Amino acid sequence: MLARILLALALILPASAFAQSETANPRISDRIGELIYGIYCAQEPERRDPAPDTASGHLNIVPIIPDFQFRQKLVPAEIGIGFGVLATATPGMLHDPVTVTVTHPPYPDSGIEVERWITDVDDLGPSLMGFSFDTANELLLGEWTFSAHTLDGEELFHIAFEVVQPELMPQVVSTCFGSFMS
Repeated sequence: MLARILLALALILPASAFAQSETANPRISDRIGELIYGIYCAQEPERRDPAPDTASGHLNIVPIIPDFQFRQKLVPAEIGIGFGVLATATPGMLHDPVTVTVTHPPYPDSGIEVERWITDVDDLGPSLMGFSFDTANELLLGEWTFSAHTLDGEELFHIAFEVVQPELMPQVVSTCFGSFMS
């Protein structure tokens, strides 16, 4: 009897573990040592690097890695709010190049729904892969996803965020802008 129960558990557990991995948010490869996700207050960039597969055509490079003040996947659509991930490779690993893909609802003026850029992820410290709302055109409600893949196509991570009306999250907006809310 005990053998039958153990056999039944052996057959059920792998199936349920697989089902959980299919719906996991975020999904993280064992080649990533740490993945932090959430919301941060956007910074003025110290420079802009070319990124031709993005709607703006550039990446904002910030002077310091931002503090993710809210570790959550619900994001207010407000200019000056940033969100995304900080990824660090498993010790001893370097992933270079890495293609980061962000998907979102279509921009009203261009229809763009997918943006990509190339970066690297190492074990020396976190790499920021984020998006900050800089213009009203970018304030799109709905699902936004971030994923990263190695050159050979291996997924390093995938995470979905939900962007909502800022009025639903006044605590986040006030953290970045005091009590002012547009």
